[in-house]
Amino acid sequence: MTCQELDSILYPYLDGEFQAEERLEVEAHLTGCAECRQRVNEEARLRQSLRRAARHAVESTRAPDALRSRIQLGVHQEQRRVTRVWWLRASAAAAVVVVMVGGTWMALQPMRHQRFLEDAARRHAKLLPAEISGASHENVEAWFDGKLDHRVSVPRLPDVKLSGARISNVTDRPAAYISYERHPDNEGKPSKRIGLFVFDDARREVEAPPLPSVQVGSSLGYNVAVWREGEIVYELVSDLDESDIRRMLAEQGAAKAKAAPSRPVTPDVAARPVSLQP
Repeated sequence: MTCQELDSILYPYLDGEFQAEERLEVEAHLTGCAECRQRVNEEARLRQSLRRAARHAVESTRAPDALRSRIQLGVHQEQRRVTRVWWLRASAAAAVVVVMVGGTWMALQPMRHQRFLEDAARRHAKLLPAEISGASHENVEAWFDGKLDHRVSVPRLPDVKLSGARISNVTDRPAAYISYERHPDNEGKPSKRIGLFVFDDARREVEAPPLPSVQVGSSLGYNVAVWREGEIVYELVSDLDESDIRRMLAEQGAAKAKAAPSRPVTPDVAARPVSLQP
C-alpha cells in the first residue's frame, strides 16, 4: 500500500469499515511509514476532540456563554493546527517535485525498488491459500493462460517441490504467485517456503537484471531475489540464505540454457567451393 492509497481510504479506515485483512494491510503500511502514522494519529485526535466538544455542548445546553466560547476556541485551534501541518506537508511535497524535475529523480529509485520488495514479502507472509495445487509445471502454466495479460512460465527450481499457485499482485501489478517447498536434508527441521511472483513490466520501471545476474535484497525478515526475462519480472521471496538462493537460481539458469535447443548452423555460401568451367 502506498501513501496515496492510504489517503483515499483514511476516513473509512478510521470509521471502522474495514475487514480484518484490509486493516492488516493498512497497519502494515503504518508500521513502516512515520508520516502516515502521524497523520492517522492527528485525525483520530481531531475526531476525539470534536466528539468531546459535541458531547459537552449537548450536556451543557444551559452552560454559561464563556464555557461554550472556550470549547469552540479549542476546536478551532485544533483545526488550525492540523491545517498548518498539512500545509507544511504540501510544501514539502512540492519541493520534492521540483527536485525531481531538476534531475535528481534517480535518487528516489531505491525507494521505489524497496517498495516492490516489501509488498512481495508482505503478501508472501500472509500464507493465502492456493487456487491450484498438486499440479505439474505444465498444468500450472496452462491454468494461468487467459487469467493474466502475459504468459507465465513456471521455473523448474532444483531441489524444491511445486506446491501450488494463485493470482496475486505486487503493488499495482497483477501477478502470478507460485509457491514451492524445499525440504531440509536433516530430519526435524522445518521445510523452507519459497514464493515466486511473476508480473509484466513492459515499460521497464522495475530495476531487475536478466539471468544469470540477480539482485537480492531483504524485507520483513525474508530475502527477495529479483530478475527479469525480457518484459517479465520475477520476484522470489524466501527465508533461505542468500547464498542458497543464488546457488539455486544459478543451477536453474544453467539447466534452462542446457535444455534450450541449439540454433542450426547456416552454411556460409561464400565459403562453398566454386567449380570453374573450362
